[in-house]
Amino acid sequence: MALAVYLVANLVFAGLYLADPAGVTNARVGSFADAFFFSVQTLGTMGYGVMAPKTVYANSVAAAESFTGMLGVAQITGLIFARFSRPRAMILFSRNILFTQHDGHPVLMLRAGNTRGNQILEARASVSVSTMRITEEGALMRGFEELTLMRAKSPLFALSWTIVHRIDETSPLYGQTEWTLRQAQANFIVLLSGTDDSYSQTVYGRKIYDMDDALWGRRFVDIINTRDDGYRLLDFDRFHETEPQRLPAKPPADTTLADKSEPRPDGAAPTA
Repeated sequence: MALAVYLVANLVFAGLYLADPAGVTNARVGSFADAFFFSVQTLGTMGYGVMAPKTVYANSVAAAESFTGMLGVAQITGLIFARFSRPRAMILFSRNILFTQHDGHPVLMLRAGNTRGNQILEARASVSVSTMRITEEGALMRGFEELTLMRAKSPLFALSWTIVHRIDETSPLYGQTEWTLRQAQANFIVLLSGTDDSYSQTVYGRKIYDMDDALWGRRFVDIINTRDDGYRLLDFDRFHETEPQRLPAKPPADTTLADKSEPRPDGAAPTA
């Protein structure tokens, strides 16, 4: 885009120089190439001393072109600075969102990872569910409800973060099934923000899941490895992998010591 603007500007000013055949010293009369390259030299403020404006008209055009060149350099510099100096969060979200169990409770779970070598300070996460509903007037509308997270804020986000919402009586997902969520065209919107420790600027990451991204009864595999020197590494090759949820076996029913004692032959009550 910048190159196209640069070429167009030089073509326009070359045409203006050609309007005065004797306006540029040492330029061939009617030569578009000489006029174009003189425009290039003027726009870039790098005149070589061979060609120079001679008439009042040519000097006026050269002054306008010089001013245009200064403005163009300032704008291009600002655009490049704004584009490349702004930090990017580079937050990786898991490919799937899981309906599973955690600490004995049904939960909604996803995983986020920091793919940069820096740290995100005061990171905050939010998850909202969006569903289609019919109003009392019969209008079809999409509504949004925020889900309460077990940990919505992290003072330091360096490696990975497992974001968990417990599905209890207060959750909008309580009593919902895969069929009901699909019928409601449910989407889950995840937002994560924090302060980049390198640039001290706020960075953002977002992800939208639909029901085709949801998995049931699975858990994320462990991806944090610890080296011999204690340094922890994140295995991003397995970041999206899941495995079947392994639920612990139910403990036997609680009984008293007397219940576990063998009865005495004389029929007396067992002793502790």
